[in-house]
This record gives sequence, structure tokens and C-alpha cells, in this order.
Amino acid sequence: MSQNLVVQSVNIVVLGKFNPSIFHPAWFAAQNLIRAKEADAANVQIVHPEASFFQLDWCEVRVVRERFQVGTLQEPYFEPLRDLASGVFSLLSHTPVQALGINKQYQFQFASEKVWHAVGDRLAPKDIWKDVLDSPGTRQLTIEGQRPDNKSGHIHVLLEPSNDLGITIRVNDHYELSHSVSGSSGIETLSTILSENWNESMQRSDKIAKKIAGLGDSL
Repeated sequence: MSQNLVVQSVNIVVLGKFNPSIFHPAWFAAQNLIRAKEADAANVQIVHPEASFFQLDWCEVRVVRERFQVGTLQEPYFEPLRDLASGVFSLLSHTPVQALGINKQYQFQFASEKVWHAVGDRLAPKDIWKDVLDSPGTRQLTIEGQRPDNKSGHIHVLLEPSNDLGITIRVNDHYELSHSVSGSSGIETLSTILSENWNESMQRSDKIAKKIAGLGDSL
């Protein structure tokens, strides 16, 4: 293998209309979403009508008026993170929501500078730039694909190289909830996606990341 997976993370983003001040660790504990001792030990940065941000041992919660986000860097907690988000929105069933992002991020480190450059050259060939730019190199690349299911939305893949012979890959699995099927609310559609499409989303992101990171394996 010419690359090593250094770290991966997952975050769930929901766009809608929220009251950040209710998102306090004590509220999560009172609703049996987390344990009381987790709430007591939480690192609370701010809980305010405009923004709420706190950290637990295994995840962080960030909420502003138009964005809810939970994330974790710990792989054993990827599914508990999904369950936490599902639990929150099962309680907030009348909250207007417009979009859901199931996002996975990967950081790979390559075995050599040769492999690192080879991957970049395959993703964004440099030859077409050499007569107009000196020493062209990829700084950021975004690719958009259509959804492979019958859901509204898209798949975004963002790539960024790092100076330690690494690459960051972000896969944004984006769902438009405002175009839900007739008779279903945005919350119902969100809950269905988190329940029925989570594993597929995780596997698709893994496949994309491994495909990109493996571009230098033949060297």
C-alpha cells in the first residue's frame, strides 16, 4: 500500500430553522439522548439564542439559527452519532428543515513524494497549464456527481493536498429535504434517510476515498 489512512471523521449537518438555546447538554440528558454524567462533564463553549456549541468525550454539537451539526472523530461512534441526530429530530418533529448532509472526511498520508505527486497528476493533469503557469500544482479540487438513488440532492467530493505528503478528502452526501415525497414532511424524510440510507452513504464515501487514495498504488 502506498498510502496510510491517518484519521477519518463523520459529521451530520441539517439546514433549517432552529432555536440554539435549547441545545444544552442538560436538555440532551433530560431527553435520554445522552447520559447525565456525560452532560455534567460536557465542555460547554456557549449556549445562547444565536449559537450553541459544546463537546462530549466522543462528539461535538454546534447549532446556529439555520444550521445543526454533530460530528465525531472516533470511528466506533459513527453510528451512535447517527442515533443522536435521529433522536434529536424525533423530538423536534415540527422543526422546518430543508437539507441534510451526511459528510465523511479522510486524511491519507502517502509513502513518498513521488506517489503524492502522481495522485495529484492523475486527479488534475498539469500539462495543460505548463505554458501559462510556472510549477502548476493542485490546491483544491471539487467534483459534483448526481445522486445514484431516487433522492433529491447531489454528491460533492472536495480534495485538498497537505504539505506532509497527504491529502484530505471530504465527501458531502447531500439530500434536499424540501423536495420530499408527497405527504412526507422534511423531518420524516430526514429520519427515513438516516435510518435506511446511512450504511449506503458510509460505504459510498469509503469507496470514493479508497479510489482516490489508491491512484498511486501502481507505482
